[in-house]
Amino acid sequence: MILSDFEWCGQSGSLFGLLPCYIDSSSGITVSDNRAAITFNTSNAAGSNKWNFLSGRYDGVLSGTFQVCKNPCTTRSDSFSAEEIRAVNRWLCRKDGYHKFKVVKDDNEGYAEFYFNAYLNVKEIEYSGNVVGLEITVITNAPYAFFEPKTAIMDLSAASLQYVYIDMSDEVGTLYPVFRITCHTDGDYIIKNGTSGIQSKIAGCRSGEIITMDSEHKILSSSIRDDSLLKSFNFGWLDIMNTQDERRNTYSSNLPCKIEMTYSPIAKIGL
Repeated sequence: MILSDFEWCGQSGSLFGLLPCYIDSSSGITVSDNRAAITFNTSNAAGSNKWNFLSGRYDGVLSGTFQVCKNPCTTRSDSFSAEEIRAVNRWLCRKDGYHKFKVVKDDNEGYAEFYFNAYLNVKEIEYSGNVVGLEITVITNAPYAFFEPKTAIMDLSAASLQYVYIDMSDEVGTLYPVFRITCHTDGDYIIKNGTSGIQSKIAGCRSGEIITMDSEHKILSSSIRDDSLLKSFNFGWLDIMNTQDERRNTYSSNLPCKIEMTYSPIAKIGL
């Protein structure tokens, strides 16, 4: 991995005085693996490593390794103290799930648009008994990156009650955004994605009611209704999709409303 800085859980490595570098493994320098590595259980179809036209999956996820040392411009010591190692490991080594990891490259500002869901493993690089650097391994949860969340505001109060959105995802297929639907009249709403054919039917809506549909996690909530909302829903979770030849998604509603859609398109870039 080639980078000038990195961001983990919203904080940059430079805030910790870390500088990406390359440390030569010669001259008595060793990489110490004296900590328990974090391992995530994953599933895979036994004996299946090929693609076919019916279905397919990537064989693995993106991963990469880089090294950091202390920034000589901001510190007097080349080696890490025990307190500094503890602070860095507290920040980087987390077992509570995947977190946002971002790559910063001076010569490619476009990377600022992308992030990876990842966890990190850290090894110490030692020289003459001192820790002079850290080797950080990034293991993501997907074979690609994601754009920072994109939001579209669909005004479906006009006569046509339609809105066309171009899916910018690099992966052919379907994603499940979060939809925030503001009803402009009382009635039974039918909202449709004409590209995928998905229809979401929600009965008994009230003017001014705000319905939030988290299609990925299958969560539906209302600003004025409680559990009774699910009894009025057909479980048609709205989506966004693209095929090899079509990126347009046409959303429509039988009654006037405003829809705010938020999702992270897939970006096929490497670490």
